[in-house]
Amino acid sequence: MVDNNSPVKLLASLGLSEYEARAYTALIAAQPASAYELAKRAGMPTSRIYQILAQLEEKGMAIPLAGKEERGRKFAASDPDEYLAAKKEEMARTTASLAPLLRQLAPSGEIGHVWPMATSDVVIARARKMLTTASDRALVSLWPDEYEHLQKELESALDRGLKVAVVHFGKPQTSIGATFHHPVERAIYREKGGRELILVVDGAEAMMATFMESGQVEGAWSRNRAFVSATEDFIRHDVYITKVTAIMGDLMREKFGDNYERLRDVFLAAEEV
Repeated sequence: MVDNNSPVKLLASLGLSEYEARAYTALIAAQPASAYELAKRAGMPTSRIYQILAQLEEKGMAIPLAGKEERGRKFAASDPDEYLAAKKEEMARTTASLAPLLRQLAPSGEIGHVWPMATSDVVIARARKMLTTASDRALVSLWPDEYEHLQKELESALDRGLKVAVVHFGKPQTSIGATFHHPVERAIYREKGGRELILVVDGAEAMMATFMESGQVEGAWSRNRAFVSATEDFIRHDVYITKVTAIMGDLMREKFGDNYERLRDVFLAAEEV
């Protein structure tokens, strides 16, 4: 089984070839070492080791020590912390320069695509990014599980001066911004077959995701205006309902049933209630 967290794999992800990564890690562990010793320790052909060492030397990762003959020369590894710090600075400069260039390639106007999300990690990461970059308002509908994951970002958004509205399925233990307890969470869970996370920020981007009982996740994110508008209206509608039920709950249950089933039956006309 390949260990994707091994030093060799991680170095390769920074742009080194596998042989370069193997030679550098071997050199760190056995320095100073001759080319022959290094090839043997790294498990690579001796016919390639001089080329690989030359590449590492060019990158500032291998340092040739004093020696008269090339074949007997010893090598040492550059300090790993210095290499990683330099690589970090290089990547920061590159991404800073690349970002505006890539943005220029995008067509003007609103982004109309709807992007799917199929894992909980992707959904939560997207929600956190949306809340972190929001500048005006955030409307969210969620369950305790997702609330726990996003509580820090919601509190931070409120601290930055954003307007925050939270529809919470299940009685909330804490309140962030305007927090509303959805009154029929059990019925909704049965109907949906799981928990929903719905988030809209700044009226500009929206996401919806369902965490199903089976463990499957289905979600979508977009800046499409129609998608964003419909999603924000959905959350606003839930806020309206929770406000009304908080004041008129007894009367509504008498009229529509304990779980407001006659209210939520969109095929039942008002005169039939």
